[in-house]
Amino acid sequence: MKRVVNIAIAMICVFSAKAQDPQFTQFYANPLYLAPSYSGGIPGHRATMNYRNQWTFVPGTFQTYSVSYDHNFMSFNSGLGLLVLGDYAGDGRLGTTMAGLLYSYDIVPHPDYHIRPGIGFYYLQHSVDYSRLIFGDQLAGNNTDLPPTVQPLGRKAIRDIDVSTSILAYSDDIWLGVTWDHMLRPERSFYGDDARTPYKLSIYGGGRIVIKGIVLRPIEESITGSFNLRFQGLSKQLDLGVYWYREPFLFGAWYRGIPLVKSLPGTDALAFLFGYRFMEWSASYSYDFTLSKLGLGSGGSHEVSVSYTFAVKPRKRWKAIPCPIF
Repeated sequence: MKRVVNIAIAMICVFSAKAQDPQFTQFYANPLYLAPSYSGGIPGHRATMNYRNQWTFVPGTFQTYSVSYDHNFMSFNSGLGLLVLGDYAGDGRLGTTMAGLLYSYDIVPHPDYHIRPGIGFYYLQHSVDYSRLIFGDQLAGNNTDLPPTVQPLGRKAIRDIDVSTSILAYSDDIWLGVTWDHMLRPERSFYGDDARTPYKLSIYGGGRIVIKGIVLRPIEESITGSFNLRFQGLSKQLDLGVYWYREPFLFGAWYRGIPLVKSLPGTDALAFLFGYRFMEWSASYSYDFTLSKLGLGSGGSHEVSVSYTFAVKPRKRWKAIPCPIF
């Protein structure tokens, strides 16, 4: 009986999780996933890695990883980025793999203000391992070994393409952006019916107060507040957070998933973040305390981000995007 309960819990969580895109608590530490406009958003180039392990006590695994690289072509006011993301949920390894090419262009209507539109092109693959799933007809009787299912199986993989666009406006200490994901609404049904990924709209922004710093030198101490409002299908969520950076440490707290509409379980969490910066390296860790019905039984969520910025000396002064990417 315990096995049946575990299977039921896992399947509920899997389909709840897959009803919306993978999400990161440290979304500003994964800038290319947040918006194509962030590609090339710093002088030179950088590489970023992110890993998230969600609901660690729930049967099956809920893991998301991403790797990205972007470069700023200052002579052309352009940025180019590459992004690879993998998301796997549950014992059935219900997975999504995405590879994207992103481009942004920097418009300077005033020396103190920038507008940065961006576009991303993606190749997607959704997959499932049916051999690791348990169907209802296999649970009949008291057999120790599960019999083969007679249920018809769908496709093992779905492949499609997608496009996203974004626009970001910023100055030295404030920013506001909008991203429209899944403009082509890629297919996601394994059985051939008309089930497509819903549009996702993200509105995000924030402001930074410099407590200690010198013009043209790295900021030594600052406080940053930011938000991320997301709409996708029936899901509407607002994340609010604050960061305190005092070189070389970063501390942050977030209320992730403020429910504008109660729809999906396991999306509300209180998150705490710690980060450290050493020369060109930045690393951060966060833990989400689940506040929804899943409660402490979910085990919370762990997230790790690592970024390396390649040291360059720009030929001209460059106004980096002032997000909490420390």
